[in-house]
Amino acid sequence: MRRQRRVLYARRETGPGGMRALMNELRYELIEGMPNDEVLRSIVELSNIVFGFEEEVSGYERALSNRHRLLFCLAFQGPKLIGFKVGYEDRPRYFESWRGGVLPSARGQGVARHLMELQHAWCAEGDFGFITTICSNNNLEMLRLNMAHGLLVTGTYLDRGEHLKLLLQKDLRPPSP
Repeated sequence: MRRQRRVLYARRETGPGGMRALMNELRYELIEGMPNDEVLRSIVELSNIVFGFEEEVSGYERALSNRHRLLFCLAFQGPKLIGFKVGYEDRPRYFESWRGGVLPSARGQGVARHLMELQHAWCAEGDFGFITTICSNNNLEMLRLNMAHGLLVTGTYLDRGEHLKLLLQKDLRPPSP
């Protein structure tokens, strides 16, 4: 599988404190295409922590191998990955925001909000008309974040007969005159 790591954006946020501030610095990166093995392994490890999964790197590779216009939005604190948001082109002009999360100890710093803003800006610049995502009904923080960023509930379904899932969509098209 061809891997492509292209840093499109890097934003550093530091506070006072010399070397301590350097270790706590927040850095954001956008990668188009599949990231290198080290980064992908970190994403899978964080995903397993956030969602309680026991996934392997190969599972992510299988899920994303035939996807077009992959985007990985990443947040690092010092050298450590603390947040991610992964998506891809689902069909022409539709971007599926597939999976994302923030390390529990790093929550409350606006990391998820900033990752979502980066993803949405990239999609708008990339000629996408819509962003779609699926959210568990019981994931209230993610639901609030999605709705605060303009995603609307467009449908529901029962996953595996017991988990209510919400389908959300955001229209990125400019308003008609």
